[in-house]
This record gives sequence, C-alpha cells and structure tokens, in this order.
Amino acid sequence: MRVRFAGNWRVLGIILGVMLLFGTSTVQASAEVFAAAASLQPVMEKIAAQFEKDKGIHMDSVFGASGQLARQIEMGAPFDLYLSADEKWARYLEEKGKLERVRAVAECPLVLWWDSEKAPSLDIAKGGKIRVAIADPELAPYGALAKKYLEQTGEYEKLDREERLIVAGDVLKAGLAAKSGGAGAAYIPLSIAKKLGGSWTKVPMPPQRLFGGIVTGRNALAALVFFDYLYTPESAELFLEAGFEPVAR
Repeated sequence: MRVRFAGNWRVLGIILGVMLLFGTSTVQASAEVFAAAASLQPVMEKIAAQFEKDKGIHMDSVFGASGQLARQIEMGAPFDLYLSADEKWARYLEEKGKLERVRAVAECPLVLWWDSEKAPSLDIAKGGKIRVAIADPELAPYGALAKKYLEQTGEYEKLDREERLIVAGDVLKAGLAAKSGGAGAAYIPLSIAKKLGGSWTKVPMPPQRLFGGIVTGRNALAALVFFDYLYTPESAELFLEAGFEPVAR
C-alpha cells in the first residue's frame, strides 16, 4: 500500500492501527459519511472515487446547502466530515462544539451562467425580461454572495419586485432551474457551471473560500484520513479541473 504522509503522525498511527486490526495490506473500513456543500458535488464525487482507489476506503456522501447541512449536524445527523461553501457555517458548528480541526480547503469564484454558447453579459438582468436564479441566501453561501452582488449593482430589489428572481434551495438547484428554462440565467459557482456546460461570465466578487472540519464525537478514523487526502497532489489536480483553487494546508 502506498501512503503519503505530510508530517501527520496521528494519521500514520491511525492507518497502521487499522492495518493491524484487519491484518491486510489494504486499509478496509466501514463506510463513513461526509456532508458537503452542493458546489462541491462534482469534484468531491471524483475525489472520493480516487480516494477509494488509492486507499481502499469507501466514503458515503450527502450534498446540499451549507446551512441546511450544518443544522442537520447540530441536530445529530450521522455525518463524520463537513465541508461548507464558506467559513461562517463551519465556525458556527465549531462554536457549538460540533466541529473540530476547522480549516480552509479550496476556493471558487461566482459566475453568471446560462445554457448558451455565448457568454452572458453581467448586465443581462437589467433588460426587464430575463429571470435569474440564485441559491437560498439564508442557507447557501453562494446565494448570499449573489444577493450581495445584485444589491451592490442595484438589481436585487428590481428583480424581486418584478418577480424575476428565482430562489432555489442550493446552487445545483439554481443551475438546474436555468438549464430547464425556469430561469434564463443563474448565479452559481464555477464548479457547477462546468458541470452543466453552457457558458458563463465571472462575477466581480472575491472567490468564495470553502472550509471543512471533523464532526466531534464520531470517532471517524476514515474521515480523518479522507480530510487529509483533500490536501494531496491527487486532490489538488481534481480541484483545479473542476474550477477550484486548492488551499495549502
């Protein structure tokens, strides 16, 4: 078994302990669960598959709005690792004593996306006809970022007043609303735009930085190893392909 260590002796001890327990050259573990923001779904599915191939450890997954997942963890949902689309919800759980080892994982820009070959103009919503979709600003960090941008440009109230603003539960649902014709365009992260195809224009706002942490009290050994795996060269390559900029540990 090939294992890369970045000076993390605790992870080394975990892996050796699991190997001794099972008496095998391949680490085997019962499935543990990571809960991640919908913006991470395209890349995390690939990373989880690569992780299982490299380490022999399977991770189950749940995706949704960061705030919604955080509330579920607060109520005792059986998740072992949490990945949020912003720092706010990760720190919220940390303050509640529900999350530990909190740190940045990656960052990704907000884009205006539509299902067309020509990139959309950022002034597209000013025409008075097109409907635009965003994720729920109360639960989804990219929805909050989109709302902030539209407020800065003076378009948010107009879109809302004219009933041209579609609020979806998370960023994937916002993108699908535009792809299905329920809206003409959507403010979504680049990672989801790449998954959906079409074309996009970057929104002039700072990229959203995504944070993660280990859920407390779960004794999730595989989740610890998986969290460290997010900082390996293998994961960095997949993050870049999906439109993210990986963050050094």
